[in-house]
Amino acid sequence: MRLSELRKKFNLSQSVLAKKIGVHQNVIGRYERGEARPSIELALKLADVFEVSLDYLVGKTNMEVDENILAQVLTIQKLPAKEKEHILYTLHALIRDAKTQHAYS
Repeated sequence: MRLSELRKKFNLSQSVLAKKIGVHQNVIGRYERGEARPSIELALKLADVFEVSLDYLVGKTNMEVDENILAQVLTIQKLPAKEKEHILYTLHALIRDAKTQHAYS
């Protein structure tokens, strides 16, 4: 789990983090040392505090979620199918072009 790394990156003490998720600071220390694992509810709270996915928090991926991109994806998902199809088609073309440019750079 990346808890200690994230806590230090966000410049939070164990005590402050504990208050944010509603546990005693000793619990945070136990999580960081691998002596205990948070419940799914507490893991979700931790992920929310650090604005990362659960996969990132537990080390299953190295990719952090970009909140701006996620917000755009959620907006696209709510659109009617025809509009969604047009946007995704255009997005696919832009991504393809960016990859091509990157490959020749």
